Amino acid sequence: MSPTVHPIDFSSTPLSSSYTGFFATVIDDLLTPAECDALLEIAVKDTGDEAWRPAGLMAHADKETVHADFRNSDRILLMDHSASEMLYNRLRPLVPEIHEIKPDGPWALVTGKAGRGRQNPTWRLARVNPRLSFLRYGPGQYFKPHCDGLNTLEEQKSFVTLHIYLNGSATGGATRFWTPDKKHYLDVEPKVGRCLVFQQRMLVHSGEEVTGGFKYTLRSDFMFEQV
Repeated sequence: MSPTVHPIDFSSTPLSSSYTGFFATVIDDLLTPAECDALLEIAVKDTGDEAWRPAGLMAHADKETVHADFRNSDRILLMDHSASEMLYNRLRPLVPEIHEIKPDGPWALVTGKAGRGRQNPTWRLARVNPRLSFLRYGPGQYFKPHCDGLNTLEEQKSFVTLHIYLNGSATGGATRFWTPDKKHYLDVEPKVGRCLVFQQRMLVHSGEEVTGGFKYTLRSDFMFEQV
């Protein structure tokens, strides 16, 4: 089955007052169930379930601390250039809007503040970050509302998150976009092989509580280079 792309038009949602002009899209069937299973097998191939560790929050440069009252899940971090290249080649044709982000273009809010115009540089999509974060959420686990941090890697910057759902057997666990005042929201439900792609700047979201089963996901970044 070929992937299908479903752009999220925030201007037509209850979040319009906060996120009109923000970038997010849902890609169904990016990966087959077998490909999702293979990625999970890569993550646990050496140490099995012992590889899972509580996911932390970045407190200082290169240092994380665990705060389970805010982020309650398990994680495996893996550097895998082969897997990240496969994901990039699969995803790139499906997101032409962000191949090049210009300061006066329609997606300028991905990389810069409104009103800055040509003061901001142009950024070109370069690759998927080879640092892959495999996440496991069991019953009662969640990630409270937050914005993703921007990463810098070899003079490249991440402006866009990619989040791939590796199974679909859990109940609960939606990725929820919130208005900053937490009064309105929009849910993206976990579905095996689905990829949620969204900008990191100022887009508040949460991983809602899993109420049954386990949710497995893979998170990484699109990396951009300055033109």
